[in-house]
Amino acid sequence: MVEAVINFIVLFTYSNPCDCLTQVWLVYLIRMPEYIYYLGSPLFHFAIMIERVLATVYVKIYEKQGKLFGVISTIIVWLLNLMFGLYIYITTQMDTDTFGHPMVYLILTTKYNSQILIYLNYILLFLVICVAIADYYLIVRNRKIKLNFFNSTTNYSLSKSYQSKQNILLMRIIFPLDFSYSFVFALFNALANFLRYNRDEYGPLVYVRTYEGITLVNI
Repeated sequence: MVEAVINFIVLFTYSNPCDCLTQVWLVYLIRMPEYIYYLGSPLFHFAIMIERVLATVYVKIYEKQGKLFGVISTIIVWLLNLMFGLYIYITTQMDTDTFGHPMVYLILTTKYNSQILIYLNYILLFLVICVAIADYYLIVRNRKIKLNFFNSTTNYSLSKSYQSKQNILLMRIIFPLDFSYSFVFALFNALANFLRYNRDEYGPLVYVRTYEGITLVNI
């Protein structure tokens, strides 16, 4: 605790750049939540989309197992996040040249995980785009279901009618969020790829600062 306070004071009082170094444990403390959000947010959107699919296509199953699905999906999302966090920790500990002493840059990207993180960007981008498309499909599907209920007098189901109305209401809220998230995530990937392509031209300091600024767009 005392060391953390001293490090904080040094940030505003240092004269020698070598004094303004960050302890490795503090780097983990600051940056690990970002990595949890980085993976957890797309998975959370995906889980909500799957839940709405169940509520639309398998109404009877959803009525009985809806809460159970919510619990299971939450556990899966957190387990994947914990596994991802463990992977980041292991790959950073392998890079003893960077993480074996106090650090200049507050990063958790190393030569052991950088390529995987780049590929993961593309996978998550594809995932969030699919989620946005599926959300739009669910809106159209539920509108058709609702219209069929109004036009039919023999196959009317009160529970299905109520569920379709609830689905439409929720999707009107969720779809703009998912669409905007996929757009921002795509923008982040485009800017990040452009920056990586010109990395040698900008130099390491400008590259790190600019990439951190781009990351704020995604957050």
